[in-house]
Amino acid sequence: MRIIRKSQTDIWSARYDYHVLTYAEEGFAPLNIHAASFGIEKRQLAAFVDSVNQRFETGSLHPRAQISAVPRALIREGQDANALTNYITEFLRANVETIKASKLICDFRTPRVPSFVVAAIEAAMESADASMLQEVVIIE
Repeated sequence: MRIIRKSQTDIWSARYDYHVLTYAEEGFAPLNIHAASFGIEKRQLAAFVDSVNQRFETGSLHPRAQISAVPRALIREGQDANALTNYITEFLRANVETIKASKLICDFRTPRVPSFVVAAIEAAMESADASMLQEVVIIE
């Protein structure tokens, strides 16, 4: 598996080949951008965001859309790479058991990707079962 960095423009035409992992936030956020491309209605997206953030668990729109999200607070209210690593690892377990994606986009722009997020992604890929993944793209 390889981890590469690309811009949204570079990856956009191939986005349907990937599962997206981002954070649960509405508005001008990565989740909205990706959900719109899958035709997710605002009401459904709002319910998903509320569910992920209230339960404080990783959630997924799979199989309706190739999108999963970690709680917003992990990105916006803290910089705990270890905590984020645990949530990404939780996603990787779900990927092995249910989602079965072979390519992953990690889109945690706020508008830039914080360095602790990159560290968490790399740590999760090293420590968890990421064997299904052929490629991980970090959107910058």
